Amino acid sequence: MPAGDAGAAHGMHGVNAFDLPARARTTGPTRNGPSAMKKTLGIILVAAVAAGLYWRDGIVTVTAPYVSGALAAVSPAAPPEAGAPATTGGHRQRAGGEGAAGSGSGQAAGSGRHGAGGPTRVATVSAAAEDMPIERRTIGTIASPANLTVTTETSGLVTEILVKDGADVKAGDVLVRLDSRIAEATVEKDRAALARDQATFEHAKETAARQERLLSNEAVSQQSLEDANAAVKTAEATVAVDEATLKSDLVTLDQKTIRAPFDGRLGAVEVVVGSLVQPETAIVRLTRLDPLYASFALSESDASLVRAAQAAGKPIAVSVTPLGATGAFTGNVDFVDGAVDTTSGTFTARATLHGVADRLVPGQSIAVMAAIGSTPVVAVPTVALQATQQGNVVYVVGADNTVTVRPVTVALSAGDRSGLASGLQAGERVVVEGQVRLAEGMKVIDASADAANARPGDAKPDAKPTSTAEAQP
Repeated sequence: MPAGDAGAAHGMHGVNAFDLPARARTTGPTRNGPSAMKKTLGIILVAAVAAGLYWRDGIVTVTAPYVSGALAAVSPAAPPEAGAPATTGGHRQRAGGEGAAGSGSGQAAGSGRHGAGGPTRVATVSAAAEDMPIERRTIGTIASPANLTVTTETSGLVTEILVKDGADVKAGDVLVRLDSRIAEATVEKDRAALARDQATFEHAKETAARQERLLSNEAVSQQSLEDANAAVKTAEATVAVDEATLKSDLVTLDQKTIRAPFDGRLGAVEVVVGSLVQPETAIVRLTRLDPLYASFALSESDASLVRAAQAAGKPIAVSVTPLGATGAFTGNVDFVDGAVDTTSGTFTARATLHGVADRLVPGQSIAVMAAIGSTPVVAVPTVALQATQQGNVVYVVGADNTVTVRPVTVALSAGDRSGLASGLQAGERVVVEGQVRLAEGMKVIDASADAANARPGDAKPDAKPTSTAEAQP
């Protein structure tokens, strides 16, 4: 190697890399950093717009130009090859051209879509004038019409228990027997005394008849006949006393057998065999389970409606649902308390529920819905109501196909229908689906007409809305 070259080489090896100019140390990617960042931000923006368009219209073809442009913009440039700088520049230029073309096509597509208007479908129904039931919802309690503790009227030892705890019994079924030996002996004694005195009575009647025949023949005196008649009356009275005594002792004997006074279900038997019971000693609790009462309270402001319904002979229907359950039981109000509780400002009403044994239990809490009357209103589906800070509003489609935001006053609701006291007239059309995409003054085009005063519940589950409209900004 020539000395000059060797020195130059040595000089090159001795140069510190950090002494090289910054331009020599800068690589291609670092030199293009700001440009790449701009492209990345642009791609994110384009992708977000494309996603929004896809979500709005559900049309993949709309987002295709944006996606193709985005892919062209982010396609990495091929690393430069030695001796081919022009080719690399040309490649970048082509990529940029493709990106511009993609962006242009995306803009064209977006411009064309905006010009198309993007129709939004909404459903409408007609408001209807109707009598809507006035419903009151409250909490009540199940009660039994007969619930008592079975006791005994006499004293004695328990000799037999014929039922088990919790058993269902019928009226007259034997529950417990007490020691009845003394009562049975007393009854037998009464029957014997009655038989004796009846015989005496018969003999006295025969004697009086004989005395009467003898007196007709003047064989005896009048006094003898009178004495014979007095003996007959005495014997007759004695028989009557014996009969009464026998009846009394039969009652005492029957009291030794404790029976169910009505149909129902027993609680726990509170005595055992050998227990000595006295009058009023609790034997077992008996509860009637069918029918049952649903007792609940209504506000004093509803008293006039309830009284008016009763005066008109209209039944007040009640639906009862146990708390935490879904099945409902129905009945009619058959009792309304005539006094208002001054503490709570409520009065008590009661409905009778039949056929609910083993499904409702006395003392159980229930949710009660009572239809206490009806009132004329303009009814719309509840879904037509939109809550705002100023109150409820509905979107009304006018005769000129213009949407009007109308404030309304809700009088009451029943099921999926709401009754309006003001703000809407019968026959006006309200939007029930797609309200969030509407605004005051927006024009709509009815796509079909619905049946007058149609209810959502009257349509089949898979039926389409009764009327649809296309909204345009």
